[in-house]
Amino acid sequence: MVKKSEQKNNHSKIGLALGSGAARGLTHIGVLKAIEEQGIKIDYISGSSIGALIGAAYAIGMSAQEIEDVAVQTNWKLMAKIFSPTLSLSSLVNTNYLSEFLSTWFGNKTFDDLKIPFSAVTTDIQTGKMIVLGKGDLLSAIRASISVPVIFSPVTIGKYKLVDGGLVNPTPVDVVKKMKMDKVIAVNLRRFGTYGIGQENGKQIPDVNKKVKELSLNEKIQYFLKHPINYLNDNVNEKTPDPKFWSVLYQMFIIVQVQISDLTMQIAKPDILIEPDTGDFKVFEFSKAKELIDVGYITAKEQLKNFNFLEIN
Repeated sequence: MVKKSEQKNNHSKIGLALGSGAARGLTHIGVLKAIEEQGIKIDYISGSSIGALIGAAYAIGMSAQEIEDVAVQTNWKLMAKIFSPTLSLSSLVNTNYLSEFLSTWFGNKTFDDLKIPFSAVTTDIQTGKMIVLGKGDLLSAIRASISVPVIFSPVTIGKYKLVDGGLVNPTPVDVVKKMKMDKVIAVNLRRFGTYGIGQENGKQIPDVNKKVKELSLNEKIQYFLKHPINYLNDNVNEKTPDPKFWSVLYQMFIIVQVQISDLTMQIAKPDILIEPDTGDFKVFEFSKAKELIDVGYITAKEQLKNFNFLEIN
């Protein structure tokens, strides 16, 4: 006869890979809600960029509902100060505000404090290599994983200068598989039709306003440096439209990640792939947290309904 303790030790190990995607990554919270609803126990989490942020919050013991409460109650317009101008030669914005924001989530916690084993995927900007962080200071690891190059300055950890993990591994299925998980659930946010330019559904990026159009190239650069939030998040000032050069720049970033993600998952295929349709949301629309969470929940619930073939305790 098999003892109950032995049955618990023999349950299928389930890993979770949470992908990058800026505000669209708030759908991860909805996915976690569906996972909890199904009674699925997660044994390991790896996240890239926003996936690292949400994954780490879950790994320290926060429930999906607790994470949702924080996301929905956060005044994202006040959080615009994260994007305030800086004179740093390595970034456009003041990263001290970002660190302050992350400290409200993680404080002085380390990887040793986690309830669920977790890793954050980052990129060494000096070599282009993927660096997977799984020990040491948790806040520094998350700060590195979400640091989009140019916008945020790199994080120095040891000999590495680390930036956004989405540059090299947007949906880290392979990282999870290396932990010898029996089954892997992946949430990929890089497959949502158009990426924000030339959409054919009637949604068009507005022209730069007349004031900016009349500026010289040098004046436009100066305007951008003085008013980056107008370019990064049109929720803060809806009257100031996104300039096309920023949209093109970010679309280039996303296109590269889509290709990398596709290649990675061809090599390391997840057992269940969840791809929430976030095409109606802009990449910095954090203020639509509730809607994004609902999209993640509905999509995951549908994908996970046949997950009961696993032996789960």
